[in-house]
Amino acid sequence: MHSNKLHRGDTVGIIAPSKPFNQEKKSELDNFIAYMNEQDIKVELSNNFYAKDKYNASAGTPNERADDINLMFANKNIKAIWCLQGGELANQILDLIDYDVVRKNPKLFLGKSDIDVLLLALNKKTDLITIHCCDPKIGSHRELDFDYTKKWLKKRLFEGCKKVEPSKEWICINKGSSEGKILGCNITSILKLAGTDYFPDFTDSILFIETYRSNAAALIGKLTQLEQLGVFNKIKGIVIGNNFRFENKNFKAEEIVKNLTLECNFPILKINEFGHYQPHAFLPIGAKIKLDATNKTIEITDDFLT
Repeated sequence: MHSNKLHRGDTVGIIAPSKPFNQEKKSELDNFIAYMNEQDIKVELSNNFYAKDKYNASAGTPNERADDINLMFANKNIKAIWCLQGGELANQILDLIDYDVVRKNPKLFLGKSDIDVLLLALNKKTDLITIHCCDPKIGSHRELDFDYTKKWLKKRLFEGCKKVEPSKEWICINKGSSEGKILGCNITSILKLAGTDYFPDFTDSILFIETYRSNAAALIGKLTQLEQLGVFNKIKGIVIGNNFRFENKNFKAEEIVKNLTLECNFPILKINEFGHYQPHAFLPIGAKIKLDATNKTIEITDDFLT
């Protein structure tokens, strides 16, 4: 299910379905809003944007956060929904989302990290192609601060461009080429869906994975869980993104991925344009791609926006 491209004059809704808003970071949100206004895009915050639960762990109760999603999808004036940031508790709202409303009102839904839980669940339940990207913030030199990210915000969301362009050199980990739909990206978020109706069907997909403040033991354990869930028997390749503060002096994350998939004869490519705190390519989750690890290219083949 495709959503519409962004156009000048459109309104983007901002929601906080996971970690609560930090008032000390208000300037980063203000900078984002100012930048979007310069692109002739209006920004509207959700009703419960500033809410907090009693534990100060999430931006409101599960019902409040789900209501914001449902109302944003139902609102005809909102053309895209951008999640403020990740956290830990996006999975609390999965059973409270009105998936019929989503199906009837397809629109861009964007975020990363814990928000990958929602990107994958919405894609699984409605076939909506969702977007893995940076947070809607400017000023930390981590989110929409990079020229590359600003370029691909426009090219991907306004133009529907199908190219995936390196911000720096990509590395072939295992040669080969294949085709499949993008599914991922944060490995912890993927595994939060294991055993639920929201877990993706990885048949004929390309697994995109990235980690946040991880280490060798944690990554090995999570890759082993994916293997035990049968994921490696279904996918057609792996693309590895940025692994922010991966704690191992002797091995990089991509080396561990290669070593744990030695019996799998599929292409593996290391890139830099998704994950945490680096330039973002605005990846369409659920869209089909051609992956050529040998020649280090990725091409989106779906018309993922209309």
